[in-house]
This record gives sequence, C-alpha cells and structure tokens, in this order.
Amino acid sequence: MLRWISLGFLVTIALLLLWIASHTQAREKQKQTTEVAAMVAQGAVTEWGPRVNLKGLKDLYAPQTIKPFTATPGGIDNLALSSTDSFLIPGKGEMKVDFKGYFRVARENPTTNDWATADVFVNMIDLFLRGEAPGIGTISVGLNPQFVSAGQVLAGGGPTQGSECRIAVAAQFEMPGMSVLLNKEPILLMNNSIKSLPPVEDPNGAAHIYNLPLYDSKNPNGRPVAYLRSLKYTVGNYITETEAKAFREAEEKAFGKR
Repeated sequence: MLRWISLGFLVTIALLLLWIASHTQAREKQKQTTEVAAMVAQGAVTEWGPRVNLKGLKDLYAPQTIKPFTATPGGIDNLALSSTDSFLIPGKGEMKVDFKGYFRVARENPTTNDWATADVFVNMIDLFLRGEAPGIGTISVGLNPQFVSAGQVLAGGGPTQGSECRIAVAAQFEMPGMSVLLNKEPILLMNNSIKSLPPVEDPNGAAHIYNLPLYDSKNPNGRPVAYLRSLKYTVGNYITETEAKAFREAEEKAFGKR
C-alpha cells in the first residue's frame, strides 16, 4: 500500500515538473517575442527591404574576374568606394566633401542564370568612408546597424542591356564638433545601367535625394541639424582582405563595435 502511494507521489511530482518546464519555456518564448516586437516598435530593427541570408555566401576579395552581362553567382563583395557629397549645415553653409573608403555588399544568387532575366536582392552590410570638410575637419561615414540597408538589381531585359540597381542606405556621419548624425529617410543609391554584377569600376552612381534631413543621434526626434543635398559615387574594384580589415578597424574606432 505504501509502495503504491510512494509511486503515485513520484508520478505526481514528475508531472508537476514537466508542467513547470513547459510553462517556463512558453513564458520565455513569449518574452523573446515581446522583446523583438519592442525593438521593432522602437525602431531598433527597421528593414528597408528583404534581408539577404548570408549563410553559404563567401567574402570575396581582390583579385576577382567579373565578366560583363553575366549573372554572377552570389557572394559578399568587398569593394572600393568613393563619393562626392554636398552638405548644408545651418550656420556653417554648404560644403562639398570627397570621400574614399569601401563597402561590403551581400548578393543573393541570381533568380536565373541569364543576365536578361535575372533579378538579384542585395544588402549593404558594412560601409566606411572618410573625407576632409573645409573649415570642419575629417568626416567619417559608417552604416547604421539599426536598419537593414536593402536593395535590388533588376533584370536587364536583353543580353547586352544595362540593368537598374538600387540600395536604400541608412548611414551615420561623424562630424567634428557635432554628435553622430543619422538619416531617417533612405539615401537611395541608384545606377540606371550597370553592365556587370557587381558593377566594378563604375562611376555612374548617384543618390536620389532632395535636401535629405540628418538628425542628431542624441536627439533623433528633434529638428534636423544638417542636410545631405547631393551624392555621386563610384564603385571601384575588389580590395584585399588586409585592406578590408583596416577599414573595419577604422570604422570601429570612429563608431564603436557594431
């Protein structure tokens, strides 16, 4: 009799422990879901397009051979980048700044193997530029990790017809004497006719913007403190792994670890 009571007691305890474990897991899952929802609501994870799955994509460094009008397999491109930006800072006036650096772009595999019909989704996953502003000093530009800077290369439509591409970029600007500045509207980098994937040695990129507001990162809901008036950019060629590492270290020094 006592043995049966002891056995029943142990079974009851085991069932109770299973119930506690299952409810703990459910609460933890609910907590994680709530935390992610809160991050999205607070703007900590804003997606300006589809995320590219990095699994299986390899980092590509110099040297690489890119053929024109070819649906290049997916990868992560580490490319030289230069741009000329025009800023308007109230009280200081308008200035043009020449930047040099690099960017890192994840490319999905094309939807087909034919240039004429292939679409490709891309994410800019790293960026570092540096330039000298007259009367201000060195300006550093990095990627804002609170956003997914997403884009797409559209099918060319013909075997030797240029393709249109676009990337919506969230950047951060470190300017002497000011806090880090942020854009809350996309810097829409566009090229109406790329002839290779990626578009190496292509000087025809431009941002489609109009007096894009830049905000103080310490007061992002306040009034704009500067404006990005224009931006033209040139995609260079692949850089070496050593060069890419140096750019990442410089970015970390300017903006901290991502």
